[in-house]
Amino acid sequence: MKTTAPLLFVLLAAAGCAAPVTKTETAPPPPAARQAAGDKRVLTDPSLDRAIHVVKVQTAAGAEGFLKIQVDVENRSDAPRRFSYSIEWLDGDGGPLPLASNGFLDWMLRAHESSSIAATAPTPVAKDFRITFAGPAQ
Repeated sequence: MKTTAPLLFVLLAAAGCAAPVTKTETAPPPPAARQAAGDKRVLTDPSLDRAIHVVKVQTAAGAEGFLKIQVDVENRSDAPRRFSYSIEWLDGDGGPLPLASNGFLDWMLRAHESSSIAATAPTPVAKDFRITFAGPAQ
């Protein structure tokens, strides 16, 4: 499935949604800007640039047309890093699905640890997504 959509934010449902994935896209390291070069669906807070790295973004069609995503991230620093993430689900025209957003979720990776964030869209109307990574609250 080819996706094109504007940048947006939404909540990601937690792990346990692992399913076979048929499409893989690799996101390069985020530049100083918020948007990861090469994947407009990934936004990263500049305070996380040297530590949190998005390794891979995968999408697949799940049961009954529900979009499934998996975002693989790693902590490239020598210390544990706390951050938050949010996923916004988008319709076929790139518009946000407002009832599908639950806000930011806290996450932590130990030094040099990798993890996958997986989610399934709450409705088959969702055809794309935007994931945002934010630094810890001050």
